[in-house]
Amino acid sequence: MNTFQYEWLLRIVASMVFATIIGYERHRSYKEAGVRTHVLVALSTCLLMIISKYGFADSERVDASRIAAGAVSGISFLGAGIIFERRGKIEGLTTAAGVMATGAIGMCFGAGMYLLGICSSVLTFFIILISPIFNYNQPRNVMKISVHMKADGIPDKIDECLAKMHYYHTENHLRSDGEGGWYLETEIATHYPIVPADVISRLEKIDSVIDVKIK
Repeated sequence: MNTFQYEWLLRIVASMVFATIIGYERHRSYKEAGVRTHVLVALSTCLLMIISKYGFADSERVDASRIAAGAVSGISFLGAGIIFERRGKIEGLTTAAGVMATGAIGMCFGAGMYLLGICSSVLTFFIILISPIFNYNQPRNVMKISVHMKADGIPDKIDECLAKMHYYHTENHLRSDGEGGWYLETEIATHYPIVPADVISRLEKIDSVIDVKIK
């Protein structure tokens, strides 16, 4: 093993260390891609970058950018698999972007750009860490409810009542109770603490509502 390979191993280890920091934050936030995913992305991209730069030194015709470009495509494909839709809301965008950034960081270390890789890791971790600040407009408290209504019940009245209490809700699901009435099932969310007793009492004041249960 020549001295160059020790240098390459140092680059791989460095990329894994900083990827662990980013991945650990995602793991603590219960995201789809955690420590292992980020570390493997950094290791693989760093390795591919080293191969791209030095793996064809014995060849007369070398295009050092080909493998590096392929690594970018691979990271993009992996990131796309993290993004999904849940109840009409797109999730995983930040985690996918973090995986993309981790791949680029791995390529920095693979190219021997230590300072750039370290600074990029710190910036990426900082951006991911403060990202919840920018989600202040998203509902934070969630509760599922089931409203039992008479046959003449109108779901819009439920929606109006919830809106007055500053609750958001996802799609309403209606199902028959087998006796001419309806069960309206929905998930409500709000920026403020949810008081279940208050929600139940207000909804039960609507004429067509029989009872309200928390699921």
